[in-house]
Amino acid sequence: MALSRQSQIFDINKIFWNIFGIWPGKVPMKYYKFYSLMYITITTVTYNILLTLNLFYTPRNLEAMIREVVFYFTEVAVIGKVVMILVMREKIIAILKLMDCKEFQGENSKGKEILNKTFSTYTKFWKAMAIVSNFSYFSFIVLPILLHLIWKADIELPICKYYFLSDDAKEKYFWTWYIYQSFGIYGHMTYNINVDSFIAGLMWVAIGQLKMLNHNFSQLAHSHKSVLVDSGSTKTLNKLLRHYDIILRYCSDVQKIVSVVMFVQFCMASLIICVAMFGLLMVSSPDVFYGMISYLSIMTMQIFVPGWLGTQLEFESQELMVAAYNTDWIPKSESFKRSLRLFILRARNPIVITGYKIFPLSLKTFIAIMKMAYSFFALLRKLQDRQM
Repeated sequence: MALSRQSQIFDINKIFWNIFGIWPGKVPMKYYKFYSLMYITITTVTYNILLTLNLFYTPRNLEAMIREVVFYFTEVAVIGKVVMILVMREKIIAILKLMDCKEFQGENSKGKEILNKTFSTYTKFWKAMAIVSNFSYFSFIVLPILLHLIWKADIELPICKYYFLSDDAKEKYFWTWYIYQSFGIYGHMTYNINVDSFIAGLMWVAIGQLKMLNHNFSQLAHSHKSVLVDSGSTKTLNKLLRHYDIILRYCSDVQKIVSVVMFVQFCMASLIICVAMFGLLMVSSPDVFYGMISYLSIMTMQIFVPGWLGTQLEFESQELMVAAYNTDWIPKSESFKRSLRLFILRARNPIVITGYKIFPLSLKTFIAIMKMAYSFFALLRKLQDRQM
């Protein structure tokens, strides 16, 4: 599918943000603010107040605590994503507008091919996330209802057990609480899908632009040595430098938007992975064990994807120095050489997206988190073996 504008890849995200109350768009509808306030209050604020209350009343045994703590940490990350969209709305609108500038649209067939490939990859990624998440939702929420209705299997509240309620209150209003938890968690799942994919998409766009810039520098290397072509090469170089300046501005805006939420995401995911791995030692039933494995896999992917994209972004930005040096710069004019030299000096510093300027989004960070989680797991396993 050909792109008419770069920001088109995020149209699907904006639709879901709008439906679930966090994206009024450029011009909010008359009653949208009221709808947004009511929806967020009921499904996010009240939902998490009840989760906090439930955690406070949870019995102090490890198996019960692990389940509740894992979901609670997940909700902290979800709140961070909701706040990001609400607070950064103007910045998001501005960066989407920047994506539609002429420098980002691709002036040749190779550029168009890169942009269309970025769009295709992002679309597949969003669909994969949506399919996996909805399948998990069906397994955790819908399937127990079907088993209960058909085979009279036992059924519990899907997300947390609301320990602060009496047994009579839970039994009397069981389906009310079940529907409320199910409805709320579906909205939160949708936030996860469409905010995580949005952040990944912003990084994919930057990677695509750097690939396009690298290609254009390689085309500049094939210029001839005549004075006329040298003048044209200088103009082309200046155009490439403007494109690079816009990419830097774009990445700076991405950093401002995702900095805090990526810090929260990586911190909460680190805690969840540690707790989940510890939980694997404590669970007694197979369904809880496989559920914990599934949850652990999802949380691992939530930090692997931005880590991998951050590494790709850093690599492509470093390749610019090589591409610029490989241009046919020796016979060029002094103004061309001076501009190229300044660009190479500037490109020495790779583009790095960080979590609150504390750690880079990279595979090194991802590996460090997994090593720490495994070390924690191995230590607890050793302690458990000694007690047996």
